[in-house]
Amino acid sequence: MAKLYFKFGAMKCGKTTDIIKTYYNYKEKDLNVLIMKPGDDTKAGSKIQSRSGAELDTDYVVGADVNVYNLIGYHIINHNLDCIIVDEAQFLSRVQIDDLKKINHDFNIPVGCYGLKSDFLTHHFAGSGRLLVVADELKKMPTVCNCKDRTGASFNARKYIGGGYIAEGPQVAVDDGKQIEYVSLCDKCYLEHVLNVPVNEPVKVLKYLVSKNIIR
Repeated sequence: MAKLYFKFGAMKCGKTTDIIKTYYNYKEKDLNVLIMKPGDDTKAGSKIQSRSGAELDTDYVVGADVNVYNLIGYHIINHNLDCIIVDEAQFLSRVQIDDLKKINHDFNIPVGCYGLKSDFLTHHFAGSGRLLVVADELKKMPTVCNCKDRTGASFNARKYIGGGYIAEGPQVAVDDGKQIEYVSLCDKCYLEHVLNVPVNEPVKVLKYLVSKNIIR
């Protein structure tokens, strides 16, 4: 039985590179792959693009109101399809994630979703929150923090280019290379640099986490 996969990781962990590699692995075997991304991902237009400059054309760029089940179901009727890959899946709605799950189940086609687990304030996106519940397999893709801590980076931090970190604002703000950028941080660096919580004072850390309902 085909599965719904969710591969997640902090910024710059190589998600798009893995998508491109997976795509060409399928194509070398003469298998057909559908590439899709949400409309909120405005970088690279209708393409997906890795930091190395490698890119792929997408088959569909979907808005928040698109019925993904009908869209892909119609595609399947008219084309042979062996795999579905979704980049930046965190931007999809909960309903659209459920549509992908139904496609996976009804047509027995593997679906690979790639994206962030949480935003720059450590809150789940709608899409990733739903994927953590309904995906058959979860895989965290590792990356390193700027401090080079071997435990790796799990948090996404938003900052001004050439400036400080940002601890408030809208959930979605695509880095345009002009004003803001994103960096991957370990938990210690996120607490220190973004939340300004001294990690060498555990009582203050605990009080902060409780105040933000991160722990109860």
